[in-house]
Amino acid sequence: MTILLYKLLIGMIVGSFIGIFSYITHLLTKSGTLAMIFVAIIVCGFGSWPVWELLILFFASYGFIHLIKKGMKRGSDSSVTEKGHTRDACQVLANSLPAIISLILFYYTDIELFLIGYVSGIAGATSDTWASEIGILSKKAPYSILSFKPITPGLSGGISLLGTISSLLGSLLIATAFWLSSGSYEDVQLSPLLLFSLPLFCGFLDSLIDSLLGIIFQVKYRCPICGSITEQQQHHHQSTLKISGISWVTNDWVNFFSGSLTVLFSWLLTFFME
Repeated sequence: MTILLYKLLIGMIVGSFIGIFSYITHLLTKSGTLAMIFVAIIVCGFGSWPVWELLILFFASYGFIHLIKKGMKRGSDSSVTEKGHTRDACQVLANSLPAIISLILFYYTDIELFLIGYVSGIAGATSDTWASEIGILSKKAPYSILSFKPITPGLSGGISLLGTISSLLGSLLIATAFWLSSGSYEDVQLSPLLLFSLPLFCGFLDSLIDSLLGIIFQVKYRCPICGSITEQQQHHHQSTLKISGISWVTNDWVNFFSGSLTVLFSWLLTFFME
């Protein structure tokens, strides 16, 4: 198989448009914009238009939610999370690489479980993004996914009813879009029900895996000044003290590992249900 040049050009144009718009609206940093263009080129080069639309839906929905929150003057607590809402290259790649790898494998093998892996990866990224971006708006404090005790809003590992419902709706968006366009894949043998339910379930599962990995492995610190728990190494211009997690496991790594596990799990489910 050869990758047609015009598809790469379309990817660069579409990625540049999305990336520059996202940079202007403070959704992406400069490095995040370059990573967005790279991801768009790869997805357009190795995928067909139904594959492109899922990626566009993911980023468009994230931007839409952000703009609504901006209008409401609501946002994440920048004193808690490691990074703000403006995503850099590491965040973009951590959310998209597992799905992209599955898409490339589908391109060269035509094995449908790799296609489901890509869709599940995008559904998982959307699910987790909606959970964190909308869940922070909850009027009730989130609970630890392990102990079910209240934790600081914004910390990894917390869940809320609003965030959980949002994560399910995010996965539903991607699963529905894929199901509606699945007729363009003539060689796919899975039933329409499985084409819809597998990405829906795996995408929603991603947000739960992300919370579990976040509460167990992600590094967390305590501020010596105010005593609050944070994901930042500096708080009130003072170095914070590590209290839990693995030093190198940041939220980017949690997103990458949860996305990878989601894609792998979707492969297994598809294999046994074919």
